[in-house]
Amino acid sequence: MQQQPYKNNNTILQSALYKRSLGSVKAVTSLEMEKPQSLVNLCLGVLAQHFEDIFEDLHNIAANLSFPPEIKMALAAIARRKKLLNDDFLVLLAGSSWEILDVSGSDVSDFGLEKVAKICKSLRAVDISRCSKITRCGVSELVSHCRSLEILRCGFPLREVV
Repeated sequence: MQQQPYKNNNTILQSALYKRSLGSVKAVTSLEMEKPQSLVNLCLGVLAQHFEDIFEDLHNIAANLSFPPEIKMALAAIARRKKLLNDDFLVLLAGSSWEILDVSGSDVSDFGLEKVAKICKSLRAVDISRCSKITRCGVSELVSHCRSLEILRCGFPLREVV
């Protein structure tokens, strides 16, 4: 049964009684509508759909514009999911206010991790699992620069520098 976005008071009461009879304790508001996505989320969704096409241009855009930290984190997450996150792009986006960093499964290396650790000194949680280019040396740099680090997810034994 598909619900209509706007309901009159009688329909709302019937809906509430029906939900209560099913054991649901969910509160029913006067308008049972889903909250629309924010413009920022819509824009990030469009960026994600076309990320591969605009990835090279994002280097120039991000270097010349000042994005808020949460947008930079979202761009880094999109790049990671699209398997495009590397040292250069991560360092370009890194913000001093970041507390969480997920580079799992990316091409980030010791070099990028060290640069980001110097920028993001307040990191509390970092995920480097499935990062084959990160060694004990990179983790050592991360730990020495990020004194607030509480969680480090590796997911595999770190290899030695050869």
